[in-house]
Amino acid sequence: MSIENKVKIVLTEEQKTAIATGLKTLKDTLGPILISLTPYEKQSMLILGDKSISFVNKNLMYADQKPEFVPSYLDVNDWKIDMQARNDLAPYNAEIQELNSLLLDTIALCGNEAYLQALTYYNSVKQAAKSNIPGAKPIYEELKHQYPNHKKPKEEVK
Repeated sequence: MSIENKVKIVLTEEQKTAIATGLKTLKDTLGPILISLTPYEKQSMLILGDKSISFVNKNLMYADQKPEFVPSYLDVNDWKIDMQARNDLAPYNAEIQELNSLLLDTIALCGNEAYLQALTYYNSVKQAAKSNIPGAKPIYEELKHQYPNHKKPKEEVK
């Protein structure tokens, strides 16, 4: 019986180069315009969700149609720029998140399969060492330190 291996990915050097080049292009293009926020800043911000977008757009429309209600300290042009930037960047974020989700899933599955195979090999070596098969004990002695036995002494029942 063999272990099912769902992932057999072998990236060519050309693929690795293309990925690295694409990521560098994204970083070089987006890096200068992206902003890093602290956790506190993120917590204190208003979140523009799907329902809020129509609210913001309607307010912006009315601000254009009825500028007499725009407070003097509100720059409608800056507002338009902010909304346009949000609208321009959001689709890229959606694509990057989708790609990131697939990447994380693939990495997790590759890691799961590799770990399962390592545990299978380890258990085989462990059994071979218990059976005193030559060459198994040194391998087992080295590998067993990954998970030292942490059994707590049993409490005495009084």
